[in-house]
Amino acid sequence: MRSALLAASIWAVSLRCGLAAVQYGGINLAGFDFGCETTGECDTAKVVPPLHEYKGQDGAAQMQHFVKVDGFNAFRLPVAWQFLVESPGSPLIPANMEQYDALVKACLATGSLCIIDIHNYARWDGLIIGQGGPTDEEFANLWSQLAKQYADSPKVAMGIVNEPHEVPSITRWAQTCQTVVDAIRKAGATEHFIMLPGNGYTSASSFVSSGSAAALATVKDTDGSTSKLIFEVHKYLDDDNSGTSIECVSNQIDKFEDLTKFLTDNNRQAILAEVGGGPTTKSCLKDVCELLTYLNDNSAVYMGYLGWGAGSFDQTYELSLTPKGDPRKGTPMKSVPLVTECFARLFSGTGSGNSSSSGGDSSYSGTGSSSGGGNIPPKPSSPNNIPPYPTNTGGSGNGGVPMSTGGAMPNGQGAYQPTTFAISYTSSPPSQSSGAATGSSPGEGQGSSPGGDQSSNTGTQNSGQPPVAAGTGGGEVADDECENDDGEEVGKDECPNDAEEPDSQPASEPVKQPAKQPVTEPAKKPVSQSASEVAEDECEADGGTWVKD
Repeated sequence: MRSALLAASIWAVSLRCGLAAVQYGGINLAGFDFGCETTGECDTAKVVPPLHEYKGQDGAAQMQHFVKVDGFNAFRLPVAWQFLVESPGSPLIPANMEQYDALVKACLATGSLCIIDIHNYARWDGLIIGQGGPTDEEFANLWSQLAKQYADSPKVAMGIVNEPHEVPSITRWAQTCQTVVDAIRKAGATEHFIMLPGNGYTSASSFVSSGSAAALATVKDTDGSTSKLIFEVHKYLDDDNSGTSIECVSNQIDKFEDLTKFLTDNNRQAILAEVGGGPTTKSCLKDVCELLTYLNDNSAVYMGYLGWGAGSFDQTYELSLTPKGDPRKGTPMKSVPLVTECFARLFSGTGSGNSSSSGGDSSYSGTGSSSGGGNIPPKPSSPNNIPPYPTNTGGSGNGGVPMSTGGAMPNGQGAYQPTTFAISYTSSPPSQSSGAATGSSPGEGQGSSPGGDQSSNTGTQNSGQPPVAAGTGGGEVADDECENDDGEEVGKDECPNDAEEPDSQPASEPVKQPAKQPVTEPAKKPVSQSASEVAEDECEADGGTWVKD
């Protein structure tokens, strides 16, 4: 018992030293939501289950990889409401629920927090829940069935619905959420976290100003408490906050200040359930890292962050965090730089390399020491679209950051040593990244999101080859080596002729977010996800055109 308490104390001290301040870190595994639009219309024929047994990507192997190699402990599992039931208020479809349950069970098998996310934008086929659409009771019926199924699995969290937007009455929406909370608890899921989303695509930027925070603060658990009722917010760092570009324009820390104050003043917590950017883009490797550092530093009110997205996305999707490789074919999975350099490094300390970057008035730096074995993700090379990786001077391991010692940690992910890990950030927007070739981003959306400006998704594009996998311990691949079709490192004389293209290929999967158009209803284009936000300095001019200033 004494040794167990000592281990727990060491773990807690490590957190306070800045290694992993938030409680949960992880990734979204998309696929069961493919075909859903911001109108809440979902074409379930386009669902691609992220499970090998259902002919999709191997989501189970991805989660095992993310836990064992990157040290994550949370996954969000989006699913279309229409995939689970025939109509609002009807029973779960057994065959479809069996598929989704397989993903939930694969998540639970990793020991992680598994967040069920109904990916319908507070709507069913264009009609808003409780405000002209399905009744509160019909929506609560869905959650009652799900809560009953997972009542004995407290690591299943209930994400009420993805990204409500243009909900006429936020106070009425809070009543809908209260009805769902009551139904979940009545069904027996009494210990589970419940995520409460706000209006405006539940954007962190407007969560307070839209009235969402104040309205949702009135939602109570059945015992009158609120500690297990968590505000869910999203944030993307591209120029229109839509999550459609591989370039990030700032760390957006200033957009969190009102929310941080509200959470502190009201003793509440939030989770950043969606955040992402170009997986190898220099601007995002800097800005996303800085934002996650800010959340770590404010972990008293932010319980975690989850990147978007992996699962059924392949590497052609512009924001894909899906690891490369296929263990079933003998090629180990390798996480993309945004995962290793930001999410894993800042959450668990298992990211590769000691990186630094600067641009404009915003910068970050990291120091630390590493030792021991454990699973160390490969260090990417340094093409001109990602920061350089200095030589390791911090002990054995991979680049002078805290590494797993291979032992047991309280959350079962492998122990790490207490260490110092200093990171500084500023909230001033950095200058634009340079050195990338111009070109149009893949998957230019023609779908729409109400109340936004037309987004062409053109701009800088990766100019260097994608990062090449490195050997164990972070050494770079030699100049006379490359990867064959199976992801194995071989001499140049064995390199395939059809070398892998940069991320400028057209996306083969549904895009993350439709381009915003000045229309009252979104165009019917299948998308896998939307995180659209109208820029705070935009308004609608005469004629319906969205303009700045």
